[in-house]
Order: sequence, then C-alpha cells, then structure tokens
Amino acid sequence: MESVLKLFLRNDCKVEKTETDKQKLLSEIRDVSRRLAYNECWFQQECDRDLIDACIYQREELRARYRYLLSLAKQEGVNCAAFQI
Repeated sequence: MESVLKLFLRNDCKVEKTETDKQKLLSEIRDVSRRLAYNECWFQQECDRDLIDACIYQREELRARYRYLLSLAKQEGVNCAAFQI
C-alpha cells in the first residue's frame, strides 16, 4: 500500500513539474521575442559598421533560439492564450 502511495505522489509531482516547465518555456519564448524587438530597434539606429555586424549576428542567434524554443514547445504540446494588449 505504501509503495502505491509513493507512486501516486511521484506522478503528481511530475504533473506539477510539467506545468512549471511549460510556464518557463513560454516565459523564455516571450523573452527572446522581446529581445528580437530590441535588436530590431538597435539595428535601425546603429551607424557603425562593426556594431551593425554585431547586431546582425545577435539577430541570427536570437532567431535560431526562437526557432528552437518553438519546436520544443510544439513537441511538448505547449500553447497559450493570445497576447493581451
């Protein structure tokens, strides 16, 4: 009986962990999206060639990270409500 209770509690913890993992994933997607928007503003205002190159490399890194996070979210079945204004 005790082992059944332990198994039940262990499975319950996994469900809670999964929900917090999903929230962390959504939070990270939002963060990368925000950083992409900042990068676009920086790119529009930058004049120095070297810094423009740095901005482009950062944008590509952020896009790759965003694609990775979206594919991970799709694999795990994560979804969320539309963004509120």
